[in-house]
Amino acid sequence: MEMNAKNTSPYTVPQQWIRYYKAVILDRLVAAKTEAGVLRQMPYLPQWIEEVHEEQLRLEAAGTSRIEGAEFSEREQAEALVPDAPVLHLTHSQRQLRAAESTYRWLRSQPADRPVNAEFILEIHRRIVTGCDDARCEPGALRRATWDVRFGTPRCRGVEGGDACRAAFDALCRAIAGAFRQHDGIVQAMATHYHIGAMHPFGDGNGRTARAVEAFMMRRANVNDLVMVSLSTYYYDHKDAYLAALYESRQRGHDLTPFLMFALPAVAERCSAVAAKIVVNHKRALFREFARSLFGQLRSPRRRVIAERQLHLLEGLLTGGPMGLSDLLHRTEVHYRSLKFPERALIRDVIGLIDLKAIAVEDKQIQVNLAWPQKFSESELLERYENMPAAVSARHPAMARLSQLLSRR
Repeated sequence: MEMNAKNTSPYTVPQQWIRYYKAVILDRLVAAKTEAGVLRQMPYLPQWIEEVHEEQLRLEAAGTSRIEGAEFSEREQAEALVPDAPVLHLTHSQRQLRAAESTYRWLRSQPADRPVNAEFILEIHRRIVTGCDDARCEPGALRRATWDVRFGTPRCRGVEGGDACRAAFDALCRAIAGAFRQHDGIVQAMATHYHIGAMHPFGDGNGRTARAVEAFMMRRANVNDLVMVSLSTYYYDHKDAYLAALYESRQRGHDLTPFLMFALPAVAERCSAVAAKIVVNHKRALFREFARSLFGQLRSPRRRVIAERQLHLLEGLLTGGPMGLSDLLHRTEVHYRSLKFPERALIRDVIGLIDLKAIAVEDKQIQVNLAWPQKFSESELLERYENMPAAVSARHPAMARLSQLLSRR
């Protein structure tokens, strides 16, 4: 039930900055650390990590902005994140997104052991509001006297402005450098997130600043050290529960148990999701190696020519993801251009890969079967390939369907 703003007490500095019931959160903390450890120990290629990191960084910037009410479509998101794009015609939401993404990139460039002190937090705030919310508050500056804030549903009050705000903020920074270090690094990051949000030391951008500081501190906790893990995506997807957990911890006198019980599964879930993306890259690499090895053993010169084209088809699907037949032809047309009947050859090559179970057609989309190398032996597939008919029968089950898909381009 929403509280009347008049009866809402302001944030007060706690006697114990990090307080929670260890037995209650233990299982979730262990699960979070386990999933983070699995992600950190996975074998990978640098380009895989770079791809996943870029995706997670953009998810984080979008998630932290949307929690605050920013609205933008995927097209508007892409427009806002074009490097060096003019900002004059961007919406307020797009400018928030752009500032958040820039801030997270800057954070990634900072040493992981950089002290999380007043100067650092103020710099994060300055970057995250400049260009989008600097008309509402002074970037990198605490609230002045008489400037009090109410936020959230139910309503909460931040610390009183002026001297009280400065004293509370400085006390938090001292605690981060001292008392916080008695606790697990993930708990430290989440406690900092909670207290910046509950304190609301800035005129605007408090939630975004709190989540950015948390993301940086997760590097020291061995969560974000290999690749960005977007916790803000989880917070946005569960926004009501996120805000309710923050409020409940506030109502319990800064008992962090409710917030930790909500947030710790975010670490486990997002680490698992990022690890799954790296596993897909492993499967793609294995698929490529298996296909090249298999087709490289073909004896017939004609089969080898067809197999070369099929390798290009597979590579197009591996890099471009599921796509329609006409899109696949467009992506690989350079390899069919010189043929007398390129579309017919494409259909024949695709059917050959379908018969080998290397690809499948689902919902008018062609996609690779990443489990292919585990399900078949090379000898079994070589025998099947060598015994395939020279031409594909018009009565082949896939012929009519593929011809129809190609005619719709």
